[in-house]
Amino acid sequence: MYSTNEHSITEHLRDYQQEMKLRLFEEWEFHRNVNVMIQMPTGTGKTHLLTAIVREFLHASHAPVWIIAHRRELVGQIEETVARYGMGNDGGRTQEAGRVKVLSIQWLSRNGETMDESPGLIVIDEAHHALAETYRELWKRYPEARKLGMTATPCRLNGRGFTDLFDSLITSWTVETFIGKGWLSPFDYVSIRADSREQRLIDSL
Repeated sequence: MYSTNEHSITEHLRDYQQEMKLRLFEEWEFHRNVNVMIQMPTGTGKTHLLTAIVREFLHASHAPVWIIAHRRELVGQIEETVARYGMGNDGGRTQEAGRVKVLSIQWLSRNGETMDESPGLIVIDEAHHALAETYRELWKRYPEARKLGMTATPCRLNGRGFTDLFDSLITSWTVETFIGKGWLSPFDYVSIRADSREQRLIDSL
């Protein structure tokens, strides 16, 4: 049973983030070992949501949590947010201090065998990258750990799906709804040529 006290649910979260968090824990309540992907548009606070989710998970479990990112700068950004929630290595004597590791997938793929712990939860930032073999290895090495994927785009341009990795997809409001409620700004977009330098850069990410 996960804590649903008002403080842990509402702290720092907007209404739509609270809704997503509650939907996730309801999913885990009824399907304990399900792996879930959460979709939220860019700019709506996925990192703050995932940190609140991790904090709630740690209240109910003694197992450590790993947060996996695919770029070094993302690792640093997530570490800062984790620390603000009191879950960093310098978090003092809080219940969650030191129980969360933020790792790059490149580092983990090289050094995973040196880890002396098995996570209870693995959170994958930018989870649309999870089809790569380096990520799939997490499912093989840690089959008992729950996997939570966070992404704005739960699809790949090559059409490959995620159903062999994630059992459930939780989607947020549409971009139009976020704009209408004032959480995102209106925007214009332009297309680029398929053979352009910009497209090659995007394809390399």
